[in-house]
Amino acid sequence: MKLGDKELEKLLLELCSANTTNPPGNEDRAVEILQRVLVDRNVHIEIQKVAENRSNLVARLQRDQALPYLLLSGHMDVVPAGSNWDSDPFKPELVDGKLFARGSADMKGGLSALTAALIDLSEDSDFSGNVALVATCDEEVGCSGIRHFLEHQTFDVSGVIIGEPTSLRLATGEKGAIWLKLKFRGKSAHGSQPQNGINAVTRLFSAYTELSQVLGKIEGLTESLNIIRGGSKENTVPDEAECVIDIRFAENTDSAEIIALVDSVLCKYNQSEKIILLSRESFSSSGNLTESVKEVLKEKAMNAEELTMTYFTDGAFTASQGIETVVLGPGSPSMAHRSNEYVELEEVHVARRLYSKIARNYFERTR
Repeated sequence: MKLGDKELEKLLLELCSANTTNPPGNEDRAVEILQRVLVDRNVHIEIQKVAENRSNLVARLQRDQALPYLLLSGHMDVVPAGSNWDSDPFKPELVDGKLFARGSADMKGGLSALTAALIDLSEDSDFSGNVALVATCDEEVGCSGIRHFLEHQTFDVSGVIIGEPTSLRLATGEKGAIWLKLKFRGKSAHGSQPQNGINAVTRLFSAYTELSQVLGKIEGLTESLNIIRGGSKENTVPDEAECVIDIRFAENTDSAEIIALVDSVLCKYNQSEKIILLSRESFSSSGNLTESVKEVLKEKAMNAEELTMTYFTDGAFTASQGIETVVLGPGSPSMAHRSNEYVELEEVHVARRLYSKIARNYFERTR
């Protein structure tokens, strides 16, 4: 039975009502909702346990054993809601066609559309390709869900559509990312006698200023000083300080070059330490899937220009396996991780139709 427009909207409402804030995640709440919608849909459903209360859901539609799969991928976890909401972030509100809720844009709107597209294809007797939906856990923190899926993959995948919010624009690449923690030690002293101490906070700022200037010479690189900790008392020179820097970079460089530049600055500061919290390379994709998406967008008189995303997704892991990976989804990227997040329902419905059309086009191209 086809999933109607109202049923799609109900699915999105249910997913947004399920609090899957990461940490701790609890994505099994969303797994239960998706499993209930997908049961008896002529698809093979597998639940992959990743951790306590944290699983992936994999649903496969196979029509030709000789063909690889097109993967429809979306994550179930959301970032903490934070404050300054005009409504309860886990009690979705529909206002003028916009659904306000944590995760509505990032990315339960896209996940709902991907799920509906899989159901549409399962109801189409003329569709002769293979499509799988993977709903992953833990994308917002450690990406353990997609890594678990790839490590335990039992079927061939030739292309991946990530349903992250792009305002229905085609993204064929992502910037690389490094989350860097820097620690500095100094020497404590009374605040009235700073000459007797070594201020770890001022050492941090001195090193950061120099590092920012060095990294600023790399075209396409951005860095943001997002966390600072230092000092313990109003009248004590701080002997410890640390910060976390978020670095994003394009294909003209890589993480090794950036870390080498970091080391060239830190070597001037004794009793300093770097910790790499996260490191991902940039990627760009091209091939039959990219061309299929562009063709469908042009048919719909939509913008088919290729973008590179500034944020990273699970796609960094699929692309690293040599799988052509694109990002295309409902919702504005500017809505991610902010208060009063929303997705326009019409974009979710359009995304559903795009995904199923792209799948048909893709397998026509690959035969």
